[in-house]
Amino acid sequence: MHKNIIMFFGFKRKSIMMKNVLLPKLINQFLYTSLALSLPLSLTLPLAPSYAESAILTVNANQARGLDSKAIDVKVWTGRATAVDFSGVNERITQIFLADPTHFTYATDTALDNGQATTVFLRKIKPLKFPNLTTTNVTNLFVKTRASDGKLHLYTFNLLHSNSSPAYSGLSISNQTPNPSRREPTLQVGSFRKATINDIERGLVSAIRKGYTPPSDPVVTKVREFIALARNTSDKSLVEIAQNTKVSLPLLTELGLLGIEDSLKQPLPKQPQSNN
Repeated sequence: MHKNIIMFFGFKRKSIMMKNVLLPKLINQFLYTSLALSLPLSLTLPLAPSYAESAILTVNANQARGLDSKAIDVKVWTGRATAVDFSGVNERITQIFLADPTHFTYATDTALDNGQATTVFLRKIKPLKFPNLTTTNVTNLFVKTRASDGKLHLYTFNLLHSNSSPAYSGLSISNQTPNPSRREPTLQVGSFRKATINDIERGLVSAIRKGYTPPSDPVVTKVREFIALARNTSDKSLVEIAQNTKVSLPLLTELGLLGIEDSLKQPLPKQPQSNN
């Protein structure tokens, strides 16, 4: 099984002697078969909408405040809303500041004036023009809250607009303590070998660079969503995240192995950017 997956994906280069016309067809067949097997049956029908299952991601409060890391990325999809909920830390929203309001709008679960709002809902809108206001592709959102003890907190997020399949419905801010060991989550790819998120990303970059798959392939988009979620989720394993994003584990295994192999040869190159 393991060897068959490698051969179909085109990773075992030395042992495969195929014409240039046949190889891309086999690779393409594997990629789309992998995507079809990883999605619910209703999503594989020609006219069915390919939306991911709804999910609320848990984010540690210190991370969301930018104390332990850089600002958290929050994606907002066309025609959908993304929620950021503070009820898990028992904090009330007192102020919201959106740096660039030309592409996004927000609402709260109750009026800010009454001091009881706990959730902010973000939506994409058609671009607006404001005199003398600068715009950017990635703007930032600040949310100020008050805890039950009266202490004030400031949260910062990067807002990204996306046209890809939705990967989650919102973020839940939590006081859950991050893993004290700070060990990076891994995926078992062999009897004595584990792949990190960086290995999987490196493998994806290598697969694109070697022509195994184009950057526009739907599976590439799914893997990129998996990587983004894995780096912003602290309470789920890579297997759970793969299940939530409907990404095939055999595919991630092969990408991880390719990334490990590639890391022994050269540093991680720049990954081609996609328009989400």
